[in-house]
Amino acid sequence: MSLSRPFPRGLLPLVLLVLCVAHVALGLVLLPGSMFAKYPDSARLLMTDRMLPEQGADFSPLYLLLNVALSPTALRWVQSLAGALGLIAVYVLGARLLSRAVGLLAAALVAVTTPVLLYEATLEPDLLVMVLNLGALALLAHARPGFRTRWLVGTGVLLGLSAATRPTGLAILVLATGWVLWETRHAARRTGLKVAGVLLVTGLFSSWLPAQVIRATVGSHLGATMSAGAVLHMGNRPEGTGLGAQPPTLIKQYEAQLRSPERPDHAHSLYRQFARAEAGEDLSPTRTELYWMRKTLNFALEEPGTFLGLFGRKLAFFLFGPEGHDLVEVRRAEAGLAGLPLLNAQVLGLLGLAGLGVMFARRRPIGLVVLYLAASTALAVGFYVVSRYRVAALPAWALLASALAVAMFESRRQPRVLSASVAALALCLALPSFFPFVRDVDRMLERTEAVGSPGTALNEALRAGHYDEATRAFEQLQAAHPFTALSRALRGVPFESPAVAERSGALSVEKLGLDTPMDLYFASELARRAGHCEQALDAARAAQAAGYRGALYDTSLDPALVVADCLLTQGDRAGALKAAAASLEQRGGTLDALAFAVVGAEVLPEAAGEQRARWEARLFAMHDLLSARHARGLARVRWGLYAGALEDADAVLAAVPDLAVTHHLRAVALTGLGRYADALRAYARALQALPGFNFATAPLEKAVAAGLAAAPKAPAMLNVAAEHHLRAGRLELARELATRASTLAPNDEGLAWLAKELAEARSSEVPIPPPPAPPQLRSTTTP
Repeated sequence: MSLSRPFPRGLLPLVLLVLCVAHVALGLVLLPGSMFAKYPDSARLLMTDRMLPEQGADFSPLYLLLNVALSPTALRWVQSLAGALGLIAVYVLGARLLSRAVGLLAAALVAVTTPVLLYEATLEPDLLVMVLNLGALALLAHARPGFRTRWLVGTGVLLGLSAATRPTGLAILVLATGWVLWETRHAARRTGLKVAGVLLVTGLFSSWLPAQVIRATVGSHLGATMSAGAVLHMGNRPEGTGLGAQPPTLIKQYEAQLRSPERPDHAHSLYRQFARAEAGEDLSPTRTELYWMRKTLNFALEEPGTFLGLFGRKLAFFLFGPEGHDLVEVRRAEAGLAGLPLLNAQVLGLLGLAGLGVMFARRRPIGLVVLYLAASTALAVGFYVVSRYRVAALPAWALLASALAVAMFESRRQPRVLSASVAALALCLALPSFFPFVRDVDRMLERTEAVGSPGTALNEALRAGHYDEATRAFEQLQAAHPFTALSRALRGVPFESPAVAERSGALSVEKLGLDTPMDLYFASELARRAGHCEQALDAARAAQAAGYRGALYDTSLDPALVVADCLLTQGDRAGALKAAAASLEQRGGTLDALAFAVVGAEVLPEAAGEQRARWEARLFAMHDLLSARHARGLARVRWGLYAGALEDADAVLAAVPDLAVTHHLRAVALTGLGRYADALRAYARALQALPGFNFATAPLEKAVAAGLAAAPKAPAMLNVAAEHHLRAGRLELARELATRASTLAPNDEGLAWLAKELAEARSSEVPIPPPPAPPQLRSTTTP
């Protein structure tokens, strides 16, 4: 049965025009402004000659030039209009390959797909990549079978511009060239080579030109364009869940310390800095990318099972996973669209997957769509899967879903054929339930929705100094996700408090239940923080048996590590080491499990045997030197090896002297060694470098008590102590110390502001134990 049906030709332009106008209007009404300032900020740097040569390679060449030429408002409008042109390209592609009905329905589906609307309003290049690729494939479909030169030149220009927008577009150019060679295989050999050559050469030139403009302007390094090695690494790490990137936590923490409009997307520069810390300061930008590629290769060679499992998870998430927005503004905008009758990417992907199966079974000519889909899939899976990278594939899914719908309609009088199509559709729609890691993401979204929207309330309460309201909001956030403190500033909220963890744990069990392995893991982590290790062990072991694993950056959400921490707290060192080894057996190579095991083997050499050398070799082979040493330092603190932790912290700071979180690690190690004055100096430097960060206060209680006893009238000491006790949840004590410091230094505006801020603040109302008595001092030097 043919998919073609008569369609009045005169109506087509009008219908398409109405569809395009409606789509543009819908996007501008729902999302009138633009989101995400990385490219506008970088364009300002370029226009004012403040962009460094190495920075020039961190951005999409063509998209950076567009941001130089257009204001954010104008570019947002251009992207809406480009989205409308994309609808026309979808129609042309569907009409040329299958039928006008398929093309028109596919264009309508794309017009109401949530990610398309979101990324038209987002100042990132992904929407334009989709439109350029679609336009090129529409021209290519229109050009067959004769492949006239003008259509090939147009196709090459569009594919080249796509590659200049995101270099991975070169893969589609190469595949399209191969497809043209296949389509012309029956023609004269010279004809086929000429046709393919025109397409390839035009595309390569179009992709080369914008990069050369940037290079000529700032001297950027072509071989490091858009940091391919760093992006490959952050998408292919042992901690990888399959959805999103897992960059080193240490790099993300340092990026938060340095973030400003002068440093848009500074993580790329930090990746280069971290590579040079290990491989040498003279490493070129191109060679830093090769450094990260080698780390990825080491992962593949050292842990092939974990590596292949990660690729399988990424493929599943790309084909039918839920949304995974890596930009905070986009997540918030999507929440604002909730409840509207729009199509989400997961449903469209499942429908398209069913359509792909049915079209293959019926041997329909969809080779160009499959080529496009395969290229988009391979590129996202090779790097990492997030919603904005999946946007490029949405039109292909829409075409396949539309082909399925039209085929089912045409088969309505053929029960057996229709039943087979319905069965294929039902199977595809059920796919997410067959994969636990996909269900985990859905469950995380459910947990977040179940606690409401306390994030805004938390931010507003903190700005107002209402630490009681902020703490209640934090308890809800922590109930949904215990690691929320890693990504939010919580100054004034006693986030370490066992009482707060206990309240969050009670909320987690009461509101969210214990029905899934994720629920069990989160409950176990909160129970551990509340000091209830017996309960934590039971829940963690149940989650471990069910196979739950997750990650936030490269911090593992691993039940086996909850078990290890609890056993170590209880004094069962051998059991803790065994739990870490079990974690590595299940998923080898993770940074925190390796660091914990390496230090455990250092403490218990008789229990580790030859494993210690193997674990340590893998720690430094798969992870960069600074992240590995920082993680080992944290693990040494947990095992009580403070001298070793100090050695690791000093090694990191020798390469990156202002890294706040490592100064805090150094302060903790020095406190453990009884060197309180030195610890306070390191603590003060950490607070000064990253004042909004949630530094743990419990390990530094003795150092602060000793400092106050030694220098009760030193304003600098009082300032550090006030910040310390504010974070610990002792507002009254922090207020008293800040007032005393401001009185002693009346001309210090910072101390005056702190005293005023704390005087107007409201307590968190969480019972916090008083600070310890001053320990025996080894030094009386103040910070």
